[in-house]
Amino acid sequence: MKLGLKIEDAIKLNPELKKYTYYKNGKVRIDFKSKESLYLYNRTVLKHVFNIDMDFHRDALIPTPVSRYLFIKNLCESFKEENNRDIEDVLEIGTGSGILAIMIAKYYKCYVYATEVVKEYIELARDNVIRNKLENRIKIIDSKGKIVEGIPEIEGKKFDIIISYPPFYPPHSVPSKRSFGGAYARNVELIGGGKYGEGFSLRILREGIKYLRKGGIIGFMMPHKPKKRRKIIEEEVVNLGLILKTDKIKIGKRIRHIIKGHLL
Repeated sequence: MKLGLKIEDAIKLNPELKKYTYYKNGKVRIDFKSKESLYLYNRTVLKHVFNIDMDFHRDALIPTPVSRYLFIKNLCESFKEENNRDIEDVLEIGTGSGILAIMIAKYYKCYVYATEVVKEYIELARDNVIRNKLENRIKIIDSKGKIVEGIPEIEGKKFDIIISYPPFYPPHSVPSKRSFGGAYARNVELIGGGKYGEGFSLRILREGIKYLRKGGIIGFMMPHKPKKRRKIIEEEVVNLGLILKTDKIKIGKRIRHIIKGHLL
C-alpha cells in the first residue's frame, strides 16, 4: 500500500480543497491552518488510500490517517511475529471517531471492542462503523468514565492487544481550542492526570494487564514531548513485569512514539 496522497492528487479527487490552496515556490499547497481543509484532506486520504469512509466531529481532533495506520500496523505485526498466530480480540480505549478500531478490524480481520466516554463521539463512531460495514467486527462501548475495569461489556474477557492514543492532560488543564487542526478539549476529556498527564496511561496499564492474554501487548502512541511522560509510562511497563519495546513514527516533521508492554 502506498501511504499518503500528493496535494495535487487530493485536489483532483476532492475539488472542495481548491478553496484552501495557495502557491509557494511554484508548487500548490494546502492551508492546513484551516481546520476545514484538514478535515477535507484527511477524509480524502482515508477514502482513496485506505478505502475507509469516515466522518469526524467538528470540535474534535482531526486524526492523521497515516500515523494511525502505522501505529496499528506496528502493534499488530509485532503481535503476529511474536505469537505466530492471527489476532482474535482487541480492546481500544478512547476510540473517538473510531478510526483505530476501523483500521484494525478492516486490515487484521479481528474483533474490536472500542470504548469512549463522550456521547457525541460514541454516536459518530457507531455511524462510522456502519458506513464501513464492520458491525460484525466492532462493538462501540460507552465506558461511563471507566478505564478498563468495571465495564460490563468486557468483564471476564481477554485480549490479544489493548491499544490507546490516550489523553495526556496534566492537572488543572482547561478547555481550549488550538489553531492547528484544533480539538476542543471538553472537561470530561481532561483526564490525563499525573504531573505530566501520564495518569490515564498508567491506569490502562495497571487495569489492562488483567485483561491481557499470554503473549498480548498493551500499546500507546505518544507525542514527542514531554520525554518525562514517556519515561514514567515506560518505567511502569517494566514495574508490572511486561517486556518494554519502543518505536518511533515520523510523518513529515512530526514524531510519534510507540510504547509497548508485552506479556510473556
